[in-house]
Amino acid sequence: MITCTTWKTRPLSPEQQKRMMDVWAQVEAKEAADTNAERLGWYMAADGTGGVTIIKYSDPETAAANGLEASLALGEFIELETKVVLDLDSAMPAITAAMALLP
Repeated sequence: MITCTTWKTRPLSPEQQKRMMDVWAQVEAKEAADTNAERLGWYMAADGTGGVTIIKYSDPETAAANGLEASLALGEFIELETKVVLDLDSAMPAITAAMALLP
């Protein structure tokens, strides 16, 4: 299962920014140690307003638990939105089947 999480920063005071970075470091360390998750991409907007993380999980339960934990830990500081995504090889059969249904 692959998830794509986008985030947008909230207006933060310097103290909140420091606290966010401390919390984020803990979330990142825990995620890096998780053998059920593999980060495929991590991108940040050049203006610092947000970013995208793409993670491949070994199972849906791990994806859901990790997503919930990150959202609860970081929600004060950033707006997060996570979606399950498919690579093109996995998506193509569904795309082809949907196209066959069109008139």
